Amino acid sequence: MRYRMRRLITGAMLTAQTIMTFAATPDETTGSSRPITSVYALEIGYARALSTYLSPLYYEGTDYSLQGSWTKDFQRWSDCCIMRFEGGIDFQNLENPVGNASMYNITGRFGWGLSWKKEFATSWRVTVGPMLDIYGGAMYIPRNGNNPVTALASAGIDAAASLSWRGRWGRLPVVVADEVRVPTIGAFFCPGYGESYYEIYLGNHRNLAHCGWWGNAFGIDNLLSLRMDLGKTGLQVGYRFDLRQFRANNLDTQLLRHAVSIAVSPNY
Repeated sequence: MRYRMRRLITGAMLTAQTIMTFAATPDETTGSSRPITSVYALEIGYARALSTYLSPLYYEGTDYSLQGSWTKDFQRWSDCCIMRFEGGIDFQNLENPVGNASMYNITGRFGWGLSWKKEFATSWRVTVGPMLDIYGGAMYIPRNGNNPVTALASAGIDAAASLSWRGRWGRLPVVVADEVRVPTIGAFFCPGYGESYYEIYLGNHRNLAHCGWWGNAFGIDNLLSLRMDLGKTGLQVGYRFDLRQFRANNLDTQLLRHAVSIAVSPNY
């Protein structure tokens, strides 16, 4: 698992570097560059998780997360369309209600999308559009015997939207924004009730992939933030509410987190 996560992290970093390099390249048609807005965040907060494949109990504890986003105007419709890439890694250290068993969660998420943007009243901006969403990881309970791990994997399309206001706090330029993503349709992995991964390895591949929609794979990722312009660098503070739920084969998986987000935006 560590090797696979290392490959995912390396791939995400290379993709982000490619995007930033492309963003800094002047357009052939206009000769001007389309600058990119980069945001790198550290998030810490409360987490709660449930996997009935592993245990019927909710586990609660601390969440640690690294998040990054890169936004720029889309080349073809730079006046009304933006392109956005997002990536993040979450780690959670949880305990059951009695405190005699621990659960460890690690998940990664990557998204890419195009959004229509509209500015009005000189200081307001709204964006709406689809975003490709890839999500995966594992939940691990060390004390379990035969089935200590449940794998998480999903891919689909999210509905993404944001509303922001640009103004001043005294003499300090600020941006207040609310960004939300809601998975709409996709596919996710779920084993059968009581089915071990060894059985899957031996060839029992039936009913593992499921079509996901709001009825069996609801989720929401909402970030409310305040960004302050400190010259060449922006400082962002915010609150994130993040929920993922999967339900299939009489099994439930839920991951919930409330986190404080501290971020920097170089070359803001």
